Amino acid sequence: MPQTLRPGFAILAAALLLVPPALAFQSPLSDEAIRDAYFLGQRNDEATANLFLSYLRTLPPPKSGPYISEVEFYTPYSQLVERSRLHSVGYSAQQATKDYRATSDTIYVRIRIDFTSTYGAFELYRSGRLLDAPKRAAETQRPDYYRDFRAGITQKDQWIEPLSIQIVPAGWQRSGHVPFSDFFFAPFLSPASFYSGSSNGRGSSHGCAYCFIGWDVWLQYDASDVRSDDATVEVLTTDGQHIAVLFDLSHLR
Repeated sequence: MPQTLRPGFAILAAALLLVPPALAFQSPLSDEAIRDAYFLGQRNDEATANLFLSYLRTLPPPKSGPYISEVEFYTPYSQLVERSRLHSVGYSAQQATKDYRATSDTIYVRIRIDFTSTYGAFELYRSGRLLDAPKRAAETQRPDYYRDFRAGITQKDQWIEPLSIQIVPAGWQRSGHVPFSDFFFAPFLSPASFYSGSSNGRGSSHGCAYCFIGWDVWLQYDASDVRSDDATVEVLTTDGQHIAVLFDLSHLR
């Protein structure tokens, strides 16, 4: 290669390193990303399902204590795919773009916490049917998210506090992607949510201790606080568990 061309190639290579990968997390979304999300949602096929699964992590149960069974990440891109999927009739790419531009970018993290025989009320259930509650309920300490857990995102060992925490009682056992849209939390459709007690604006964390078998905990973040890099969802429990789930946002849109 001629000596005079080398500086030009060096500048080009450096510039390419500054361009984010096409399939990396980005905020705000480009026009191309918005259209990609719209059409992927409209397809509503195996490719759509596989996208959602790439944001989901399932975990093995602990020997004792609460079971952190699932962690799911919702980027602005995946939220837009979900919105398009849920609007299968009469929803255009132009309307999808308009809807996206009308909102600010937000990230959500869903953490599934299942009760077990050593934490919560799972021992009160058999084959999905509620057994009699203890005669002296005061002897059984009710599970309380705010007392028993701390959860958040870390990047480069820096803790990022969520803007809000919403706790939704789960009334049945299930696994897999939980549909989400910015106009409703799908888990609120659970019958158990009608027995959750007063939330005081923070979501219900203890309510009726014998009406549900776990929680879906939703953490909300400003997307501008999160970089396109490794992001770790961490959950710490009072019984000594430290759950760390890695999401590589340089490869997740």
